[in-house]
Amino acid sequence: MPRNFVFTILRLLIATLVLLPAMVFLSQQTIEPVVLKEQYSYSCKVKNTSGKKHFHIYMPTNWQVEEFAQTLCDALLAKQSFETVNVSWQPREMLSTEQLLSDNYALFLNRDYALSGLLPNWDDFYTAILSLPSYQISWFSHQDNMQLSANSLKNKRIGLLEDKRSESGYLAPMSELKEFGHGLENAQLVFYPNRESLVNDFLAEKLDIIPSVGHHGQLKRWPASKTQPLQHVSSTLSWYLNDQYADLTPSLVTYLQQYQSRLLKVHTTHPYSLDKGLR
Repeated sequence: MPRNFVFTILRLLIATLVLLPAMVFLSQQTIEPVVLKEQYSYSCKVKNTSGKKHFHIYMPTNWQVEEFAQTLCDALLAKQSFETVNVSWQPREMLSTEQLLSDNYALFLNRDYALSGLLPNWDDFYTAILSLPSYQISWFSHQDNMQLSANSLKNKRIGLLEDKRSESGYLAPMSELKEFGHGLENAQLVFYPNRESLVNDFLAEKLDIIPSVGHHGQLKRWPASKTQPLQHVSSTLSWYLNDQYADLTPSLVTYLQQYQSRLLKVHTTHPYSLDKGLR
């Protein structure tokens, strides 16, 4: 046997013996996957602050959230006793009574029934300072003179939001489907994480029917002959202010009126998770 070949074999054996403990160690280790957390909040520092308080806000939209928060930090709350403003828009199904109590929100945007369900005695802590107007929810289709019924919905692809707390994207339309006596097994229900993807698939004719609000930017000019109003009228969506900050009511109401006016006009969405518009 050639001497060089023997030396090569010996070197390989020695290298294996040296590396074996490390290989055994690594084989016993569990490699945890990297989980990237979704950002559901935005914070800014209040200008010329005179205190250390934190002004926490919750709303089910992140539309223009940076501008919304910065205006509070730079103007409305400047020289007040707040150090920071924090706006949270986490999914509504993640919101709990314990979180509401522990986070001690200063300002809160939600529907009246949802807030009552989370915190029945909410009026011990909050006052409704401004309500948004009700709006019509409609069915949109690609078919003229649409008349929804159990029979007409057969084999139709119906798009809904997967957020089971969305009034216009899940609760109201699902309730009406059941009122039609529609057997859900007769139609293919497709659930979407946000209204943007829902509307985009509808416009691409991947869906036959979707529920939405008429002031949604991409549906504003949809032919009236291809829409049918739901019998449901949206429930009240209001801004609630923590009673300990009641002195801020006048300035906040003025600012919130401006913000929600822009919000209702645009009503666009963001992949969510969370919509950039009212749901």
